[in-house]
Amino acid sequence: MRSLRSLRSLRSLRSLRRRAPRRPRARTTDRGGESTVLRVMEERTEMEKERRRLKLEMKGAVEREDYSLAASLRDELLSLDRDDPVLQLEKELRAAVAEERYEEAASLRDQLEELCPTPKSKSDCVTHGVRVRVSSYYVPSRSSPHLGQFFFTYKVQISNESDKTVQVRNRHWVITNAQGRVDEVKGPGVVGEQPILRPGESFEYTSACPLQTSYGTMEGKYEMIVFDRDSFDLEEAHRMEVKIGRFALNATSDQPSYDCTI
Repeated sequence: MRSLRSLRSLRSLRSLRRRAPRRPRARTTDRGGESTVLRVMEERTEMEKERRRLKLEMKGAVEREDYSLAASLRDELLSLDRDDPVLQLEKELRAAVAEERYEEAASLRDQLEELCPTPKSKSDCVTHGVRVRVSSYYVPSRSSPHLGQFFFTYKVQISNESDKTVQVRNRHWVITNAQGRVDEVKGPGVVGEQPILRPGESFEYTSACPLQTSYGTMEGKYEMIVFDRDSFDLEEAHRMEVKIGRFALNATSDQPSYDCTI
């Protein structure tokens, strides 16, 4: 149960959010700001891959009782967290709220919103215990609307919430623009990888999609292999399709989110 001090702190911050003047932010015209956001997204995606690798190696080291290596890998994970600008801002924000430094908390909140802008659209879909979350972003600095060129990035998180180990084998995207033109993209894996996800593990990546209209949608599916055990024996494994829920690519205004559960 939260303490009275914590409850007062949360109420005060909510009140501050209503009262505090926000610094103007030109997200669609400040090209330097856009490039910073994209750079942070790409860096955090790489950091997440490195975290996943280190956690797997640390788990293996503990199982082998190589505690010296496990300690070294743990220190690498801690160092990676210290280099993550978003994690550090979130840590500073929690401390500022706990210590009732609300003006500083408001500033930290604004910095977080600048680095992690609200996506134009997102989807959240679960198929047979595998969750796929997608968020899309419009990138004005790489777009030329007068030439019919609109550039979008999207971030995907694949989370294995089942009790089986799965592997992403193939992807299939269906992209529809505002004129009804449909393009399909098929290929092996994602961003050059075919990640294996044990129960509770996730994989994140960022990619891009150019469009000839200011609005469109994306949806699709992943073909995955399900392993009954950690033997990764393909003869004992079976295949399944995991849905990627429809989300918008929108350069003009926010669109509703989409979600589904199978």
